[in-house]
Amino acid sequence: MPHIRMRGLPQQAVITISETLLEQLAQICNGNIDSFTLDWVPSISYRHGKADTRFVQVEVLWFPKDPDTHHLVEQAIREAVLSVYSQATHITVMFTTITPSSYYRDGHHF
Repeated sequence: MPHIRMRGLPQQAVITISETLLEQLAQICNGNIDSFTLDWVPSISYRHGKADTRFVQVEVLWFPKDPDTHHLVEQAIREAVLSVYSQATHITVMFTTITPSSYYRDGHHF
């Protein structure tokens, strides 16, 4: 935890992002890099009957965090995306807060 899902990016871009972003986010969140999950969700956005590669969506599912942490994480994610995928002109980062008691790992909730 946190779980990060990236859409609208080529797989290689997410692979490259994974080399540094998770460590950076672990530092921002004072957490362990092994607690982060980064998933590539293959998807294509369409506008007017054509593929539109300008849109990237990133979902972050995690336990409650303060607004300053949200801002720092959003900034790190946006910069990581732009560093490997310059055609992204619309980057959406969405935070979903998960209640610890409703999250289970290996049969135990937090």
